Amino acid sequence: MPHLFWVSAIAPFMVVVIGGVFDFLVHGDEHGIPIVGDLKKGINPISISQLRFNGKHVGVVVKAGLLSGILALAEGIAVGRSLAMIKNEQIDGNKEMIAFGMMNIVGSFTSCYLTTGPFSKSAVNFDAGGKTPMSNVVMSVCILLVLLFLAPLFKYTPLVALSSIIVVAMIGLIKVKEFIRLYRVDKFDFCICMVAFVGVVFFTMVIGLSASGRLVCAQGTAVRG
Repeated sequence: MPHLFWVSAIAPFMVVVIGGVFDFLVHGDEHGIPIVGDLKKGINPISISQLRFNGKHVGVVVKAGLLSGILALAEGIAVGRSLAMIKNEQIDGNKEMIAFGMMNIVGSFTSCYLTTGPFSKSAVNFDAGGKTPMSNVVMSVCILLVLLFLAPLFKYTPLVALSSIIVVAMIGLIKVKEFIRLYRVDKFDFCICMVAFVGVVFFTMVIGLSASGRLVCAQGTAVRG
């Protein structure tokens, strides 16, 4: 029903609002309901002047940065290709990596957290009906306005409300028929797929990608042997 596109677009926002109001009225945080907690208004100040290359932890930071960067690229490109396949479109992996790099370099000037095209946000954006990159612009402006003026209002948002939004959006990206097709085409690739799927869903993205990567390495070693 194309004329009801606004329902899926506004649904995540309504879940957050209704969940927050409900938690505030029943004092859910006093009854064990996890909430977002206190949020300060404003954006991070410029911190590029605090950058140092002579500290004792530089080596650890470099190693952590390389690992985080590899995982971020793997996650972002995987999400892009998954959504592109659904729409029968093509993406340019080089442009994706350039975008991630530039985005994180600029973000690092204000001590921002490592940013990628995560499964959760991309899935919610796709499920809400986003068609073009303009949806990201609108989303960014909305986040900026929330950080500047409305951040404290989200204090009582239950974590379960945020989780439900992500779960509902992610379910739409799971293609059981592709699992079946992969099982018929190549059993080992199916095993890699299931290891990655189970690892990411039930544990963490790092565990899922690491486990599936080890299987791929093991397969390569066996072939060379």
